Parts: sequence; C-alpha cells; structure tokens
Amino acid sequence: MPTQLNRVIYSTRTKKVMTKRIILIIALSSISSIGFGQELPQKKSGNHVRVNGTNIFMIPPGSFERSANFKGFQNPDDQTSMIMTLEIPGPYSEVTKGFNSEMLQKQGMELKSKKEINVADYSGLLIEVDQAANGMIFSKQILVYGDEKSSTLINGVFLKDSVELGKKIKESILTTIVDTGLNSNPREALNYSINENAGSLKFHSVIGNGMLFNRDLETPTESADKATLLTDRSFAKVEIKDKKSFCISRLEKYPERYSLLPNKGIKEIEIDNLPGFELFAKNNDMENEEMYQAILFDKDGGYYIFVGTYKTGSESAIADIKNVTRTFSRKD
Repeated sequence: MPTQLNRVIYSTRTKKVMTKRIILIIALSSISSIGFGQELPQKKSGNHVRVNGTNIFMIPPGSFERSANFKGFQNPDDQTSMIMTLEIPGPYSEVTKGFNSEMLQKQGMELKSKKEINVADYSGLLIEVDQAANGMIFSKQILVYGDEKSSTLINGVFLKDSVELGKKIKESILTTIVDTGLNSNPREALNYSINENAGSLKFHSVIGNGMLFNRDLETPTESADKATLLTDRSFAKVEIKDKKSFCISRLEKYPERYSLLPNKGIKEIEIDNLPGFELFAKNNDMENEEMYQAILFDKDGGYYIFVGTYKTGSESAIADIKNVTRTFSRKD
C-alpha cells in the first residue's frame, strides 16, 4: 500500500539523491525507441476537467472520475488503473536525468519508448513503461514536464493486458492542457492541513498528497541543522493489522538505510483522534543524520505519514518537527 512519499521521499539533500528518488516513482528501465516534437492541444474543450489543486486540465476516460485519494482520476470499480499527477520541487533538467538506461536498469524495469513533447511553454517527455508488481504486469504512460524551478509527472497506470484501456489512458494524457495563467493553490486539494507556525519551519511545496517544509525554502536545504519535514497520505485504503510492526518495517522502504534508535524506542501517539506510532531512526548511510517518523492510521484504511530528517543532536529541529506534526488536522 504505497504512498507517493514512499515512491519519492524528498529530504532533497543532494541532486544525486533527488534523481535516485525520482526513479522510484516512475520505475523504468531500457529505452527501445525515441521520437521527437509532438505537441499537446492548446485550447480547452467543454470536456476538459481540471485536476484539483493544479492548473492541469484533461479529458479523462469515460469510466474515470476525479479521485478523492490523489490528484487525478480513477475508475472507482478498478483499483488497478489510474491517472495521477505529482508535483516535484526539482528542476526538469535534474528530474529527467533519472531516465537513462544505466540508472533505470538497476530497478529491474523496462522502458518501452520515450519521446520529446511540448507541454504549453514547457519542455516534456512522454514515456511508456512496463513494470512487474504484486504478481501482475502494469503498463504506464508517463508525461513529465517542467522548467528549472519545478517539474510535474502525470502517470497513467493500467494492467498491460488491458490494451483498450491503455489506449484510452494514453489518449487522455495527450489531451493535457496546462493553463499557465491560472493561479492554483495545491494545498487546497489536500484533505488535511498542517500549521508550520507551530515551529520555525516554512512551507516549501506540495508533492502529490503531501507537503515539504524546511527552514530556508532551498532545495536541498542549507540550514545549519538540515531540518526537513515531509508529509504524505496513502492513496490506497487497505487494512493494516499489525500497525506497530508496519511502522518499524516502513524504515526499510526509504532510499537510504535507516535503523530504529532503541534508546528512543517506538511510542503510541494520537493526533486528530487518529491512533499511530512515532519513532526515531538513524541513517546508516549518513553518519550525521537522524529521522523522526510518525504514522497515523485512518479507521477506514490507509494512513498519514510524517518524516522529519535533521542533523544528529539538533534538539530544536526535533522540537519543531514534532510540534508541526502535531498540528495535523483533517478537513471537514
């Protein structure tokens, strides 16, 4: 039951780490064909639907509706297909470095095609991918575009055997229009809020179902204690029976290797009437980094996750990260 944060955990310390984590989103491999120069439509039709919290408009497949679980569209009767949008606080030139064969083959995935495509005033790529997961083979149509400030991924997912559905999803993605003159507030589309004023952190950006906070709004942060907080919400609602074990095993899902700090242990918490656990861990790949992780479980399935990273021994960073996390509140 992944979250978008699970696929790209942005402590954003270095460009190398950023590229590595973007690969976890798209799950690609070798390139078999490349094309150039396709353009998307420039004018919205009456059938275009806005993706909540964005300036993106698409014509979704006939069976798809706006998703309540993520920014995009899904078929309520088919959990294996979706069209999901994800904002990335990283430059397009760095994001697209993750699409080279050598890096992607390490993930054991296959990129079927890749071609350049113009998206409004942005450079872009349209990518076709096959990926094995949970005993099934999925295909993905991925549109990525951006500039030197930020990037956006539009990810269409379906079972590879669903050929006709795949055609419809690709057709839908190719109707994408980005209204650059439209002001959008991506925080409005989230079903929860966080008050960064409870600590000395600043809101940086929205990433999918989550938010990024740090002290200086730089990517990666250049603050002395390297304090960074990321939040996310799982988009799949699956019951988790052993919640404590889930929180500990979650440490194995990050791009770097983390291990539980036994002297701080794992503790039960409750925020906004949701039960959960908090723990502290050390980064086994970076000697001077520790992590605070809190996970809250929704009674209807799924969870919310909060990941704070900071320089070891930075008590003020720990206090700020915990205080901001405790302001979590679901919207009505």
